[in-house]
Amino acid sequence: MSTAITIAVVAFAACLGLAYWLARRSRERAAFAAVMIAPLAAAGAFVALAALPHAAATESTSTAPSPAAAAAPAAKASAGVATEADVLRRNAEELRLARRFDEARDAYDKLVKATPNDVDAWADLADAQAAASGGDLKPAAAAIDRALAIDPNHLKALWLKASLELQQQHYTNAGQLWEHLLAQLAPDSNDARIVRENLDETRALASKQGAGR
Repeated sequence: MSTAITIAVVAFAACLGLAYWLARRSRERAAFAAVMIAPLAAAGAFVALAALPHAAATESTSTAPSPAAAAAPAAKASAGVATEADVLRRNAEELRLARRFDEARDAYDKLVKATPNDVDAWADLADAQAAASGGDLKPAAAAIDRALAIDPNHLKALWLKASLELQQQHYTNAGQLWEHLLAQLAPDSNDARIVRENLDETRALASKQGAGR
């Protein structure tokens, strides 16, 4: 019975973890569905395992290592890395929310070293670098480019790149990036409204720049 409870808890936690992952990637509906499914998954796992006869549980403890058992050390290692990354991410986000931007930048730098292919981490590092520099995006250029190299359609990275191009008065490039970003947003969303305003501003600046030449 204790095994059934343990598996049920794991199933519940897995669904919540999936919901968290989806929410971080702006997939709110899917995240909500995962949250709603979590209790059902836990209950189903408990009922299924509790119904198994004791003999079946005994047979599962044979001396021959199963594929799952053989993979256990690797799974634990992976879980350890994930836990370390989660701790680093949480610490960095807390520092950013506390407006301790220099420390947040350093914390995100540790995070990207631990998870070099984490596009969100690179985008967050770029954001923290800009904040630590008083809003200047130039120190964040490398982190922005790294994020876009991993995912050319990453919303935050695109937003930062467009803002950087705008800051550097590269209005044509900035306009193209705003358009690319806008195409990925829901037309009636608040983000889309802001991007349209930024695009209009960029086009106006580009027009003035062209007229002054």
